[in-house]
Amino acid sequence: MPKTIQALCTAALVGFTPAAVLADDVVTLGLVGIMTGPNAQNGEFVRNGAMLAVEQVNAKGGLTLPDGSKATLALEVVDDQGKPDIGLNAIRRLVSDQDVVAFMGPDFSGITFPTLFAGEEAGIAQITSSIAAKITNSDYEHIFGGRSNDGQWMRALLDYAVGDKGMKSVGLSFTNIELGRSGKDVAVEYLKDNFDIEPLVEVSHSYGDKDLTASAAQIAQANPELLVNWGTQIEAALLLRQLRGLGWNGVFAFNAADDIFSSLAQGQSEGVIGPQNWVWTVDDNQTQSFVSAYKEAYGNNPSPHSIVYYDGVRLLAEAAAKGGDSRSGILTALKSMNAWEGIQGDYTPSGEGGNMISDVVIIEYDSDIVPQVVGRFE
Repeated sequence: MPKTIQALCTAALVGFTPAAVLADDVVTLGLVGIMTGPNAQNGEFVRNGAMLAVEQVNAKGGLTLPDGSKATLALEVVDDQGKPDIGLNAIRRLVSDQDVVAFMGPDFSGITFPTLFAGEEAGIAQITSSIAAKITNSDYEHIFGGRSNDGQWMRALLDYAVGDKGMKSVGLSFTNIELGRSGKDVAVEYLKDNFDIEPLVEVSHSYGDKDLTASAAQIAQANPELLVNWGTQIEAALLLRQLRGLGWNGVFAFNAADDIFSSLAQGQSEGVIGPQNWVWTVDDNQTQSFVSAYKEAYGNNPSPHSIVYYDGVRLLAEAAAKGGDSRSGILTALKSMNAWEGIQGDYTPSGEGGNMISDVVIIEYDSDIVPQVVGRFE
């Protein structure tokens, strides 16, 4: 149900109030993200992408709903701290607010997968940047993948590194979380079935580990030409620094090779490759217009997370314009949309299992630590 202007002003204490002139009604979208804790930079990129889209939609006059009435967008943000139990409570708190008509997030697959039932029970559309394939391969009907999944990312990475570049000596390293385990399993199977390769070494580490000396030593001793690391930025950057300190000179491939990772890697990112849904150096007019607006608003380049939630807000706004400002109306409108053009690619919300997009780019950091696109897969 729409909020009044007065209620929106109250919501500003926990969310985001648009700067544009307010219409009679407000369509409130929710966002679950990592706003505090060691991975809060992810949440900052997520929130900023969503906020920019809200502001732009409202600056253009907001939404025209199916009954002809006007509405502005608002964003209500809740913090999952990167922890599954807190994430579940955050989602429950968000969806208990009946004014929230759809929501986005979480980002971490280890939070999204075990909490899928909460959005389903509330009958609310959910767009996530989580990439674990089993999230959108589940039986839940409310979930929509805002970027391609980890199976697609891993296959694209291995096709590029092993198939195109001929790297046959491969090691695997992963954070022992849902994302890491899922990626490792895909890698082992794909290497065997498509290249008849078994990993030279496999090592795992725990989420939050601050000393990866043992893992680095095991990898350096095996000396693979390519190390595929699947997990989160903090552990990956630490592992890379320790590997370089031990003299390992192979190619480091990482699933979240973004600006957060490169800053944590402390100058060791040159030559790092990785799959992504999108990167700010993509040379097309839509991307560069978005990047320019983001930098003007926040003073830095957007991350691949930012674009998921920027596109997500715009997609949900269009669904509300088609289906109305109710949870069921937005959910039905999304499932009937066969094509929608976003910044990172063409979305198909009506796709099987809520898999909206399959585009993957492979990036490599150059000597200036700028991510350059070296491969594209669809």
